[in-house]
Amino acid sequence: MRAIALSRSILIFWEDLVFLEAALLADEETKTLAAPVTALLEEFSGVLKTDLDTRRGVLQAFARAGVADTLLDGGIRKVFSAALYLVSQDRKRSEFTTLFSTHIGDVVRHALKRQLEVAEEIAGKLGLPLYSDSFRAEQREILAPLVDKGKAVLADQHKAELSRMEGRIAIRTWKQDANAVRLSVQGQLTTLAAKTHRNRAWVDTFFLQRSAAATAEEPEETEAEGEAEA
Repeated sequence: MRAIALSRSILIFWEDLVFLEAALLADEETKTLAAPVTALLEEFSGVLKTDLDTRRGVLQAFARAGVADTLLDGGIRKVFSAALYLVSQDRKRSEFTTLFSTHIGDVVRHALKRQLEVAEEIAGKLGLPLYSDSFRAEQREILAPLVDKGKAVLADQHKAELSRMEGRIAIRTWKQDANAVRLSVQGQLTTLAAKTHRNRAWVDTFFLQRSAAATAEEPEETEAEGEAEA
């Protein structure tokens, strides 16, 4: 029996503990060793909920960021069209080039954080005396709510990512505790086996044995999660 790699799915740890608890409780001589295993299994639902909730939070935050990014993209394009109308399609006029010095495709289609920077830069340039108050107000009215929404979404995304980090720490701690309990029980079983003249095979019967094929098919955490948990 070896320690389970911390990169393995939390369900793998749960399976091993379920098997170990049942095996220990099935033998009168080993029943007393099951208590710490049972305690960890009782914590599992809470740990799993933390895992799922923090994963869900990150996914939801990314979904909202994607929508906010698309809306901001559309807002910038509206300002682009308005600027073209202002200069009667003459893209060489300073009123246009001040706001859009490159192709619109280079201005939009960024990730939300960069898109916000672009929108705020355009809003700042609208304050120049090149533009009338009415034009300035119309374009800022388009951009302002989208920028505010984008910033709020980015803040929520940051919070979700922090929560996920905290969740990973809790999950990693539970996995470490599971390994510690498994190793401790193995030691106690080995000591009991020596006292009762049993062989190593008796100790091994208390631990879930996975075939090479089953292990190969076993799902693991993503590379990104493995790095975060390391």
